[in-house]
Amino acid sequence: MLAFILRRLIQAVFTIFGVMLLTFILFRAIPGDVSARYVNPKLGKAARDAWMERHRMNLPLVLNTAVHVQFWKPEFWNTQFFWHLRQSLTFEARSFKTDEKLTKIVAERAKYSLALTVPAMALGWLLALVVACVVAYFRGSWFDYLMTFLAVLGMCVPYLAYMIGVQWFMFNVKPTAAWGLRYPTNIYVPVAIAVIAGVGASVRFYRTVILDEVNRDYVRTAMAKGVPLPGVLFRHVLRNCMLPILTSLVTAIPFLIIGSLLLEQFFGIPGLGPLMLGSINDRDIPIVTNLTFLTAALYTLGLLLTDVLYAVFDPRIRLR
Repeated sequence: MLAFILRRLIQAVFTIFGVMLLTFILFRAIPGDVSARYVNPKLGKAARDAWMERHRMNLPLVLNTAVHVQFWKPEFWNTQFFWHLRQSLTFEARSFKTDEKLTKIVAERAKYSLALTVPAMALGWLLALVVACVVAYFRGSWFDYLMTFLAVLGMCVPYLAYMIGVQWFMFNVKPTAAWGLRYPTNIYVPVAIAVIAGVGASVRFYRTVILDEVNRDYVRTAMAKGVPLPGVLFRHVLRNCMLPILTSLVTAIPFLIIGSLLLEQFFGIPGLGPLMLGSINDRDIPIVTNLTFLTAALYTLGLLLTDVLYAVFDPRIRLR
């Protein structure tokens, strides 16, 4: 297993490097002068040049190929791309807009994103799993048809429709809970929306996975021996169909940190989601690239964790 983990870590390094290279190219390909957004035009060219120099935007893009600069010299690597990589790896980036360090910004905003995404993910996963187990066991009954219909109906409703409808309702019932964080209970409404909007797709997916296991011989044997229904579903069936469930669960972990972009923006929650959207609009390159690096790193590590958990939940799997 150790060799497998090392090989996957090497692959993750190249994956993250590719993401950072693509992010660097995309933001440099956008036309226009970045300094024009942050420097008063009345200050003239000298002020813009000083701003560009302070933020290392006047360096060569990838490699310094000036005369008499060899690759073993530090000047050869003193470029925008390697400065971009260094800031991403060390989280030393500073916002163009506020000049605050990324670590301080994340520390202030991540708690709001986690307060929204962690309860939403935990409640949604638990609710969908319990409902899917019961629906799969009573397959073909009126309860199965009803819950499947409700799950498909919930999937057909756009995510934005949930937000608009619930916010309109809250503005008419309790306006103080419709936007912002004036009261701590204001976080309950976005959490409920996230759970309701995502539970339909999860129930459909988990039901399909569980049905493959419910029809197996060991389930009928357990029922014949008198094992109670909760024991059959949660001790035997779930353990054997946990692999695809783990895949969908673990790969969602990175988005716990980044948060829900639309939901936080729509309900005035000052998390990392509005920060990402605002930074894109403001061309705040250090913030966007560092948050992208954080998301890519968490996502690749989440995939590695999923592969390792496969071997834990299914002894037939061996990682080599």
